[in-house]
Amino acid sequence: MSKEELIQQIVENLARCQRPSFNLAWKKLGLSHAQLSMLFILFYHPDASAKEIAGFLDISKSAISQIIDPLADKKMVARQEDPKDRRIIRLALTAKGKATVNKLHKLKSTGLRSALENLSTAELEQLYALHQKMTAKL
Repeated sequence: MSKEELIQQIVENLARCQRPSFNLAWKKLGLSHAQLSMLFILFYHPDASAKEIAGFLDISKSAISQIIDPLADKKMVARQEDPKDRRIIRLALTAKGKATVNKLHKLKSTGLRSALENLSTAELEQLYALHQKMTAKL
C-alpha cells in the first residue's frame, strides 16, 4: 500500500471504531444528521448567529430555521436576541443541548476505547509514542 492509502485506511478504521454506539445514540434521540451537526457546531461556536452559521455552512437562513426548529422544540437550542442589535438572533445550546453533546462525545469514544482495550500494554505504548509524534506539530 502507498503512504496515502495507509493514511486513508487508518482514518477509516478509526472512524469505524467510533460509529456504532454513536450512530445508535443520535438516532435514538430522534435527531437527523443535520440536527446532530448543528448541535456540535453550536457546542464549538457558542452564541453564533443564524446568519453566521448559514454563511459557514453555505446554506440559507431558512434552511437553518428548518434544522433549529425541531432542536428548539426538544429544548436543546434556544434563540436569543443579540443585546446590541435586536435584529440579530443568536443560537445557543441549552443545558439539555450541552448535556446531549457531552453524552454523544462520550459515546463516540466508547467504540475506540473498546478497540484500544484489545491491544497489549506494549502495543498501547507504541501507539501512544506514535500519537505523540503525530500531534507534536499541531
